[in-house]
This record gives sequence, structure tokens and C-alpha cells, in this order.
Amino acid sequence: MKQKNIIIGILCIAICIMTIGYSAFSTRLNISGTSTIVSNWSVVFTKIEEVSKTSGVTINNIPEANGTTATFDVSLNNPGDYIEYQITVENKGTLDAIIENIEKEETENSALTFEVSGIKKGDKLAKNTLTTFKIKISYKDVSSQPEEISKQLTINISYVQDVGQVIEPDIEPTLVNAILNDNTPQSDVNIDFTKSSAEDGTKGLYYTNTNTEDNKTTYYFRGAVENNYVSFGGFYWRIVRINEDSSVRLIYQGTTPNPTGSAATIGNSAFNANMEGNATIGYMYGDPYSSTYAETHANERDSTIKQFIDSWYEDNLIAYSTYLADAGFCGDRSIESGDGIGANETRYGTGHDPQFSCPQSNDLYTTSSSNKGNKALDYPIGLLTVDEVKYAGGSKSNSNYYLYINGIGRGTWTMTPATFDSAYPFIFSIYSSGGFTSESSDWNISVRPVINLKSTTEIIEGGNGTQSNPYVIS
Repeated sequence: MKQKNIIIGILCIAICIMTIGYSAFSTRLNISGTSTIVSNWSVVFTKIEEVSKTSGVTINNIPEANGTTATFDVSLNNPGDYIEYQITVENKGTLDAIIENIEKEETENSALTFEVSGIKKGDKLAKNTLTTFKIKISYKDVSSQPEEISKQLTINISYVQDVGQVIEPDIEPTLVNAILNDNTPQSDVNIDFTKSSAEDGTKGLYYTNTNTEDNKTTYYFRGAVENNYVSFGGFYWRIVRINEDSSVRLIYQGTTPNPTGSAATIGNSAFNANMEGNATIGYMYGDPYSSTYAETHANERDSTIKQFIDSWYEDNLIAYSTYLADAGFCGDRSIESGDGIGANETRYGTGHDPQFSCPQSNDLYTTSSSNKGNKALDYPIGLLTVDEVKYAGGSKSNSNYYLYINGIGRGTWTMTPATFDSAYPFIFSIYSSGGFTSESSDWNISVRPVINLKSTTEIIEGGNGTQSNPYVIS
């Protein structure tokens, strides 16, 4: 591919200062005097600092902050390049200030994204205080982009005097906000997860902070919902949940929003064609002949299905990596009975209420850039857990919930180990009837990969998540 670059011209960030007017009022006859206005208005930028950048970024001129303008001049040479700056704004005056509006110039170049974070409409800036916010410019890989482009980016932040008024922040057009605005979340406290969603009639967006990561709230779809469709990266996906870190988990749906059978998958694969004892129960695994649990279940070798999914990611999604969060995928290898070593019979930890948290850090598959989990993945892509299937409504056979695909054959893999029976490793799958079962890991059955979109991911205006009008990632 011919090298392309984006030259970011001077970024001008201008504070539009409101003119404060004063009127002279007449007093009673024969009373005179003078008055002096001693207050002053001074909201200015005082510093601009580089936070991070990729190796392909060239800084053409040293960034500067001067009064109400911050400028920098950089070149982004390759798709995936980005640079992030932190801007300091200080109220040196004697009047409190509040942000009335934030406007950023939109660029017609689809390869360029421009993000502002850490500041919003309605934020206050008291006199003699300062605050910071960040600006990130990224070069994403898209089709039909110019060989080179110079662009001046502008953001206007309008501060006005704070006299106690309330200025509501604008709702950002993020996927997270759209999901929460288009649904009425319900507590799941009364749901019996031994039943399918078809049995108990549950349907919609639910929330919980029980059995979640750090007891944070997660929102998840359950039942025969019809408004959790997303178009992203040339494919359709279904929203599974808003994770505890506000990223959004998606499961692959195909190249059309309503596929049947294998069209809803990326193909068939064994979970692990290698069936050397308890080790091969994992999405990644260690030494099958070790005498310790830790060495047996170390994350050193790739399973067959991981290789299959990684190859598909390289061919189809690697250009969209900047959109993806590293929320992790749990392949829970905690022990219910047995010791998980060699060829000893072992039952893995599935005899509990469903949970979103991952019991063991070693089983939370993340990439090396993550601050949690095993940091063993090559790419931020994986599979559902059997727990997520139960939350979605598939505790039993169910042909009326969003994970069910008609004509799927033997079903689709999850990431959750079930048992090792002294001869074969068994992994949980979503069976063709919509409930879950366990399959020998050497079976070739369908694969529906799972990804997580960043919490800041924006959607194109107008989508409502339905099949005919999905949320479209911009």
C-alpha cells in the first residue's frame, strides 16, 4: 500500500470570551458620586504538553500556548498513528467562569478523527484555578483517502461569567449513551437464571452490580430484543452488554442483519484439536505433562480456535483496532472438582450462579497493553462465556432470544471449559436449540467472535439499534 500521510496544520483552540456589559442607572436628583469596576476577566491557555504518540508521528513545530490560542503542527504518516496533547486552561481573573459551549470543526477527511476529552459544556472554572483537558488526533485506515492532506483543526470553547446559572452538558453521540437513552434499564434482582428468557418472559436491557468486576454496574440485553444491532467494520453485530468499564461487548452477526445458519458465523473450527489432558481445556494453555496446576494452565500455547479467530481478525478487523477496548474475555478454569492436572478427571467451575467477573486473573484473556488479566492475547477478540449466555436468556433451550440462530448446525463455541473426563476436554457451546451444552474440543462447530468497542465510540446520527436501522459506527 502506498504510504499516505496526514499533515495536521496549526490547531487553533480559541476561547470566545463573552463581553460583559454594564449599564449606568440614574439615581435621585441631587445625589451624585462615582464608582469603579475593579473586577477583570482573564481565562487563558497557559500550557500545552504532549501526552503520547506513535512512532510514525512527526512534530514539525514545538507546540505553543499563548493567551486564548494553543497551536501545534504535526504530521501523521501511517494508518494507526495518533498524537495526544494535554492543554492547561487557567482562570487568572477575579470572576468565576463556566463553559457555555464547545464547538469543534468537522473535517471532511474520513481518515482523520479528532477527539476532545476531560472537558464538557457546563464545567466551572473558579477564579485563580486551572484545569486540563486532552486533544487526540488519529489517522485511521479507510478506503478512498487522499494521498496527503493538510488540515487546520479548530475548537472553540466559550467561557462566560458564572453567576449561578445551570448549563446542561450536551449528550455525546456515543454508542453507550444511545443504548441507555433508547432503553429503560431494569434491575435483574428478581430473575431466576435457571430459567430461559422465554420461560420467564424477560426481555430488554437489565443491569446489575452483583458478581461483576469490582462490583461495578454492567448493563446487558436479555431475551428477544430487537434493538441491539450494530454495523461496524463491514459486518453486523449484536450488543451483548455495556461492560463494567463502559466499553460495549458485541457478538458477530454476519454480513447481513438477519442471517441464518453458517452466514451468522465466520466458519467452523475445533476448539482444540490437540486433546492432551487438562491443559488443552483452555483458550491458551501450558505444559500438558506438568505436575502443577500453574504450569498446566499457563498461557503459552494457542488453541486451535484462537489461531482461527486471530487469522480472521488479521484479515478483517485489524484496520479498526483503534476502536477496540481491551475489556478481556474470561475462560474460567477454576476447579469445582478434581485438580486440573494431567489426564485427571476434572470438573471446572460452572456450578454457580452466572457471573460477569472472572474468578482468576490468569483466565481473563487480555492483550499486553491492558492493566488487568493475563495480557496473553495477540488481538482484542475472543468469545462469549457460558455465563453471558445465561444472562442473555439461554439457560435452557430457547429459540426466541437474540443469540439464537436458526439452522446453525451443532451450535457455536463459548470460551468456558466444562470438564475433562480422563480422555477428552469438553467446552461449553450454544447448542442449535439455543440453550447451552458441552462438546468435545475436537468437534468442528461454528464460531461467532466477540469484540469490545471503546466507551468513547461514536455513532452516526439516526440509528436506533433495530435491524432496519442499526447503530452505525462512524
